[in-house]
Amino acid sequence: MDYAINRVTNKIESAEKAFGGGFYVCPICRARVSHCAGLKRRKYFAHYPGTGTFECENFTLGQYEQGASNGALAGLTKRRMDLRLKIERGQNRAAWYLELTLPSCRACNATLTVDVGGRLQNINMRGMATGFRIMAELSTDDFRIVSFDGAPDRFFVEGVERECRGLPSLGAAVFTASGRGGTIGFPRAHELRGAETYAVLWKEPEFPGFPNELVPDRFQSRQGWSLALITVPEAPSQECIEWLQAFTGLMVNPSVPSISTVWPFLARNASVNAVECTDSSSIVLAANMMPVGPGDAGPNMLVFGGESRIAAMGLERSPALFVLAPGGQTHFRVAKSERSESEKLFSRTLTVRPVSDLPGLEMAFTTAEGVHLVVPFGTSKCKALVESVRQQLTTLEYLAMPPGISGQLHAESRSTPVTLRLASGNTAAPHCAHQRLLPPAIQTAVIDFLSDSSSPVDLEFGGFGRLRLAGTPLMPAVSKAHLVLDHLIRTRLRSFLFQLHVGSTAGRFANDSTLVRAFCASRPPQRLIPNYRALASELRASGFDIKHSAGGVSL
Repeated sequence: MDYAINRVTNKIESAEKAFGGGFYVCPICRARVSHCAGLKRRKYFAHYPGTGTFECENFTLGQYEQGASNGALAGLTKRRMDLRLKIERGQNRAAWYLELTLPSCRACNATLTVDVGGRLQNINMRGMATGFRIMAELSTDDFRIVSFDGAPDRFFVEGVERECRGLPSLGAAVFTASGRGGTIGFPRAHELRGAETYAVLWKEPEFPGFPNELVPDRFQSRQGWSLALITVPEAPSQECIEWLQAFTGLMVNPSVPSISTVWPFLARNASVNAVECTDSSSIVLAANMMPVGPGDAGPNMLVFGGESRIAAMGLERSPALFVLAPGGQTHFRVAKSERSESEKLFSRTLTVRPVSDLPGLEMAFTTAEGVHLVVPFGTSKCKALVESVRQQLTTLEYLAMPPGISGQLHAESRSTPVTLRLASGNTAAPHCAHQRLLPPAIQTAVIDFLSDSSSPVDLEFGGFGRLRLAGTPLMPAVSKAHLVLDHLIRTRLRSFLFQLHVGSTAGRFANDSTLVRAFCASRPPQRLIPNYRALASELRASGFDIKHSAGGVSL
């Protein structure tokens, strides 16, 4: 076992951090355990010879407890194969199957043959150091080890049962969905308890007629077998108990008292009755199905922390909520006043490792309003901002990347293909010390190509993203020097500029182009805006390129 209680300090300690020499007891059965450490195996706790029993979940039979009258393996309780139910996560209601779990064995040059429900499968025993799992068929026949070939592990051959009970032909096989420990899959249940969830697998009848107290969560049937999840009520009726016992063949027992952590959310089970949680000013606990006296509103709970001992009574019977303010206490335990077997040992030592963002390529922009933006490379927002750079609405400042990143830029400059090899430089990015900029000359060239709307660009950085831009072909420049205004439009334009005090003589403007430029640079008052718009429309009809802007029009 990995954890034990130090009776001197009354605290739970891990085997890796314990120094030995202390008086340790098992958290489950409270029998004395010893701290074991070796050169080939990590540190662990084990029951003293003669103190542990098979009722304790932490008990493992040691070599000194094996009988010697009929050989080394005569007194060894044989290990068994285990049938487990696997239900994959997700929306696929047909993703369930059975697995046959074989015990571990020492590496050996041998092969064993297993009957997994009418199908034989050969397994290399060299890969069974941590056990082995095989997909099993839905069968009522027993699963069994058929034969060995080669030189198998003697302890496995003599210490493992050859058969595992198959599915029942009548009634249902029950798998517990609330098993303890980190074993994969749902093991078979040997009893039913209130307030717990079970998976029932049956073949006949197709609709067994569940009582109203049981609301089955049905899965997709397979090969005539039906699967459903049910939750046994905390206090089932006698009719429900009789139906469950007849359908599953298991006894229905009362709920097991338990203590669970409601807050903080960052908590985990370090052992069967030990909890590690993050440091918090308050801890909220829930006492479930605790026995309550006739005149009590809720269970009477005790908290032990060092030399302190505090009692409190719940306001509800089940679940009863308690709020603890541990202060400076790092380790403490909570228990029912007269039921120490349902206690929980809490340790406020759980630390959360900060998750840093993965490195990535970024581009920095500055908008017309002066807002600085740093966006991930290759995203839709990044491409939209680059397009706005080509429209001269946004400025591209730089590209930032993690050290060691390389890429390529393929572009065309006046129909000439250009290829640039890109690699991160040594200069840190302004927004992040962990990011690097391109060398100055390469950075300038990349920004020029990305800002040129006429240049097609293919910018690629391997797995960090790719950006492709299609260039706009250049239109032949149209000279505006030869454009001549109509005499009436020229007169109206001069009159309009005279009202704005732009020019007082006709000779101020050398030609019609300078006259139009003066018109574009003007800022008319509100009362002359209609005339301003009418003249702009007539100038555009005369061939001049008049574009609206935020302050008026521009040539």
